[in-house]
Amino acid sequence: MVTIAQLRAVLAILRVDTSGAVAAHRGAADEQADLVGLLHRVVSGELCRMMAEGHEPTPSGALARLGENPTEQACFEARLLHDQIGVLAGAAALDPAPVLLAAAARSAHATAALLAVSRGPHGAMAEEWWRRALDDLGEAYHLANDEYIDRANSVTAPMNTPPVLESACAADGS
Repeated sequence: MVTIAQLRAVLAILRVDTSGAVAAHRGAADEQADLVGLLHRVVSGELCRMMAEGHEPTPSGALARLGENPTEQACFEARLLHDQIGVLAGAAALDPAPVLLAAAARSAHATAALLAVSRGPHGAMAEEWWRRALDDLGEAYHLANDEYIDRANSVTAPMNTPPVLESACAADGS
């Protein structure tokens, strides 16, 4: 596990000011999570900048070269995206932002479910992940489509409650 001191050192080397980014904490775990989040934003921003400049990573990517599991990384990114959408939705006041953000959140849920299916679960577990993926994709489509055509359609009412995103990424495939 990376320590708070190590995170602060890496951020200092990258010349990232942590004084304003890290608020009052309830404990060391909160501070560590804030620092990891800040480091992730810095690194993700750099990756986005590189991709915008046309320096896209190779298909194997740096994660494969480092021996990381790309599926687990994608699950992490799906959870992070879901959380970021939640922050945006909390701040959104003008229509249609809340509806569009709800569609984006359902898409993130579908991503996690499809990643769980890609691990090759069998039996009832596989059926459950497929159902969740299709329900979430359908709900995201209907939310976006209803907003696009600027009308509410009772046919596109929610199919079910959103699945817990962490459980999709934690599926062990058995």
